[in-house]
Amino acid sequence: MMKVVTSQEMKRLDELTIKTIGIPSIVLMENAGIKVVEVIEKEYSPLPEKSVYILCGPGSNGGDGMVIARHLFNRRVRVKVFLLAKKNRVKGDAATNLSIAEKLGIEIKEINSAQDLKLLRQELPHADIIVDALLGTGSTLPLRGLMREAVDLINQCSSYTMAVDLPTGLHADTGEVPGEAIKANVTVTFAYPKRGLYLYPGINYTGKIEVADIGIPSFLGEERIKCNLLTSSDIQKDLFYRKPSSHKGNFGHLLIIAGSPGMTGAATLTALSALRVGAGLVTLGIPESLNPILEIKLTEVMTLPLPETSQKTLSSGAFGKIEEFSGRCRAIALGPGISVDEETKKLVKMIMRGLNIPLVLDADGINNLVGEISLLQKYRAPLIITPHPGETSRLLEIEVEEVQKDRIESTVALARETGAIAVLKGAGTIIADKEGNSWINSTGNPGMASGGTGDVLTGTIAGLLVQGFSPLLAAQIGVYLHGLAGDLAAQKRGETSLIAGDVLENLPDAIRRVKSEYC
Repeated sequence: MMKVVTSQEMKRLDELTIKTIGIPSIVLMENAGIKVVEVIEKEYSPLPEKSVYILCGPGSNGGDGMVIARHLFNRRVRVKVFLLAKKNRVKGDAATNLSIAEKLGIEIKEINSAQDLKLLRQELPHADIIVDALLGTGSTLPLRGLMREAVDLINQCSSYTMAVDLPTGLHADTGEVPGEAIKANVTVTFAYPKRGLYLYPGINYTGKIEVADIGIPSFLGEERIKCNLLTSSDIQKDLFYRKPSSHKGNFGHLLIIAGSPGMTGAATLTALSALRVGAGLVTLGIPESLNPILEIKLTEVMTLPLPETSQKTLSSGAFGKIEEFSGRCRAIALGPGISVDEETKKLVKMIMRGLNIPLVLDADGINNLVGEISLLQKYRAPLIITPHPGETSRLLEIEVEEVQKDRIESTVALARETGAIAVLKGAGTIIADKEGNSWINSTGNPGMASGGTGDVLTGTIAGLLVQGFSPLLAAQIGVYLHGLAGDLAAQKRGETSLIAGDVLENLPDAIRRVKSEYC
């Protein structure tokens, strides 16, 4: 499991390494610079004929840049350093490495005025590679003045750009870009990746991410880091061994409560997705007037016609039948396309109060409980909720912008508030549990911003839950496979033409891909 850190967590790990273990900070700076040079060699070799321009700030990030300049200079690379500060402002380890670079005869130019910026504007187009060592993880405010203009000049160049630890202008914790930010081709981040590298819009600025070991021991407080990057290695061992003697009863019976007039697609996608990830039996509970339609649409799925209102939505009178049938099942998925009709709302509340069976709650299942978060808290069995940002904002009673500003903390807050496994859908889906642990998904693409893909996710998670996976593991595997299926579909269809059915169709390929990587 790869840990993902905040800027404060990284600062604490640096301090522990320096003060407790006794590794000097200048050694860590040296290691960081060497690792960046190794990546430059890997990405852009052969180097001796190339020009590398390194833009440095006055702090530790700039000190890393000075180390990079020295090691490239020793490899006969044409190196120039542009320092966005006066030399006398550079302190500590960075000043030591600046002095060494000067003694070696490396060309270092100060950029402190509009006239200096003109020089930078003339010079940058001649660079093959630009290294961004301007600011590190501590920057949170919009860039201003010369720094902002220098970043703008870098982004205008066609040169390859490599960011040191974090692209300048990117918020390390939230992925926000409050103003301008470097658009890197590669980011070399040190010891642990920073949260902002994997969150939107930050991920649009990072390019390829390389995590470099600079000598910080992994046992130093790693257990206190709550955020993780969800990758295939985290789920491979759990997918999917079946004994030769297996039968459908071994893999669970799932009841899905879904659908209303105009929303039979949501019910269909949810049901088929559950089967595609291996659920043994799936029964779809729908308003009784929709039963003839879904009997035709679905061959492998059983149906359970339920009492309905005059609007042909689910009636509260359906509870008794749902309660009785749920006794045959291992889990329920509730919500896709059921509407927010008052009678349907009553039914959802009755289910939350009256059932004791693992539950995946999505879409209108969530919308019908706005203002009733206590029903989530009091649910008597394991619960997974899968809201999008709008649904999350309504549950937490905050603005959508606040949810999106810090998606990780919003998901953690929702999990703690409800006691559920929370899955915040969207670009960079987040999973969290009530203990405050979180996972950032590493799969998925913008083509999945299409109606119905959330229903596929609900069915995928529920189909795993019914097979006996824990709620957390069902959410983790489901989210990862769902995103991977979307990525495989995008390779075939392109992002623009991607629809929910494409994601559904590629779930088997996603499972095979993960299994083959493990085997």
